[in-house]
Amino acid sequence: MFYVNIFFVFSVIGFLFESILNFVSNDFFNSGILYGPWTFIYGIGALIIVFLNRFLKQYHLNKWLEVSLFYVCVTIFMTIVEFSGGMLIENIFHRVYWDYTNMRFNYGKYICLEVSLLWGLLATLINYFVMPLLIVFVKKIPKWVSCIFIILFIVDIILMIVN
Repeated sequence: MFYVNIFFVFSVIGFLFESILNFVSNDFFNSGILYGPWTFIYGIGALIIVFLNRFLKQYHLNKWLEVSLFYVCVTIFMTIVEFSGGMLIENIFHRVYWDYTNMRFNYGKYICLEVSLLWGLLATLINYFVMPLLIVFVKKIPKWVSCIFIILFIVDIILMIVN
């Protein structure tokens, strides 16, 4: 259940993060495709962070090399997730939730160098500073709470498909 809990914790954190950004920018809209308080692209990103960290740790690299490799790899992976997510949302749901065409180094609507570098930095900071603290919390989440989240998430997906 550890990975399920990581997914849900970061999906909810992502929802809160985007809600705060929307509030601050006076741009009130639901930035997710689901109805519940989660934006699952952040959950996917968190799982990438966990798996990439575990992969790199097995090689016992010099800390600076590890952090540098982590940053480069996570930047690439997050860019792929953002591009894929944007394309899938537009092609399946006919909606565009983000558009970087106004950014200088964009590649179409869904990715740009400026944001990719920022996502890589945020993911690196999360991995080395936030994740060690959150893992303690995530491991203490009771299994029944995880099961409730799974059920609610499945119901949310069904409602999204039906509507």
